[in-house]
Amino acid sequence: RILAVDVGTTSAKAAVVDGGAIIEVAEAPLELTHPHPGWAEQDPAHWWAAVVSATRALRSVGDVDAVVATGQMQDLVPVRGAPGDGDGAVRPAILYSDQRAVAEHSALAALLGTAWGDAALAQPDSTNVAAKWKWLVDHEPANAAATDVVLLGAAAYVVWRATGAATCDPTVAATTGLADVVANSWWGPVVAATGIPLPSIVGATEVAGYVSPAVAAELGVRAGLPVVHACGDAVATSIGVLGDEIDAPYAYLGTSGWVGVFRPRAEPRPGVIVLPGPSPDRWLSVMPIATAGGAADWARETLLGDVDIATFDRLAAGAFAAGEGVGFLSQLDGTRFPSPDPFACGVLIGARRSTGRAVVAAAVYEGVAQVLAAIADVVVPQSGSADRAGLAVCGGGARSDAWCQVIADVTGRTVRRVSDDHASLRGAASCALVALGGAPVGAATTLAVFGPRRDRHRAHAAMGRVLAGLAGSLAPQFAELARIRAAEGQHTLP
Repeated sequence: RILAVDVGTTSAKAAVVDGGAIIEVAEAPLELTHPHPGWAEQDPAHWWAAVVSATRALRSVGDVDAVVATGQMQDLVPVRGAPGDGDGAVRPAILYSDQRAVAEHSALAALLGTAWGDAALAQPDSTNVAAKWKWLVDHEPANAAATDVVLLGAAAYVVWRATGAATCDPTVAATTGLADVVANSWWGPVVAATGIPLPSIVGATEVAGYVSPAVAAELGVRAGLPVVHACGDAVATSIGVLGDEIDAPYAYLGTSGWVGVFRPRAEPRPGVIVLPGPSPDRWLSVMPIATAGGAADWARETLLGDVDIATFDRLAAGAFAAGEGVGFLSQLDGTRFPSPDPFACGVLIGARRSTGRAVVAAAVYEGVAQVLAAIADVVVPQSGSADRAGLAVCGGGARSDAWCQVIADVTGRTVRRVSDDHASLRGAASCALVALGGAPVGAATTLAVFGPRRDRHRAHAAMGRVLAGLAGSLAPQFAELARIRAAEGQHTLP
């Protein structure tokens, strides 16, 4: 049995996993703070407290044979000292979605040139960790000087607290803009340019360390258990959904999201992030979505008067926004597609005085689905009119029948909701099982299937063209709005 931990953006989950089966799971909430527009931070001490709380709620945790951690990727987590000397955090973690380091990114890009993208398998955008470290050096030099090592994700902090080992898995390393991805090592030029103190890269199916006695007492597990630093959440979730399957696409709908597919080799393409999987012959081709379920949460809380999730879902199910000429650009946290734009904003278009709440809710679901459709055609293009393998979906947003149906309608693919809501925990457990000499988990089973409604295809296709044109044409206005915010002193732009 494995204790699997997943530290996400909104909560930390802990589960006891037996083979591929979740025996029990517990969850503790996390707070995300935005000190300035475009910033995103969390306190690593809160990560650990949430992990302890969730783990202590598991009745059978004392029987586990290993601990494994996954979680959000591409964070800047500066720590000092050793576990036991306080929480070790020099300052709050700067998260993957944080957009503060635009100027630093531009300077690094000019210095490192196209070789940076060659090493990273894609040209890094302004959320990369190298730029965030440069921001810290320039704006908080005392904190940078106090840092002994930079951890690069929430799971790395959990492993560090549990074992004292400063590690990074190959998946997370590949997201940071700091790695030579194919060589599975840190890239010398960017390390020299930034001076960032980095952890060791340890394989996702290797033992990273062992649980200390103090942490064993905190968690309620046996001291000396092996600890595995699993693949970051994108790949861990992919393993939990797809198992060993190759060329079977899926979409994840959490606060953020992505579309991904496992391939037997690294295949870099414009706009596609290529991430190492759990073994040398498993590579995840993926394109991220900065705002997925987060768009629905924002709309129901802000636009629709803080209605609950069930009410929002019911409203969305009862309307066809594209058919009424109403659309929504869902890029509330900037966008990475079709090209990176940290200043991109959400836009509701086509609303009239007669537009009701149901149409607004449907427009949000359809807007996120339009992004999924566009990136799915890049990551896993369909051949002619063939549906291919369809599209598996998971994550919190996939619980909605209405949203699954909308995704099928907009993408033109058969959508399969898979059974496991805790795919990242299963995927992390799979890494630990392999590390202990066992077999990986199998693919999650299908719970429901949603076929595309062909009578809605024309309107959705037309709305997709409208939204794509709108996003491109508004880029200068988005930048100007950012300058207005900067002029009011809310944050700094280059």
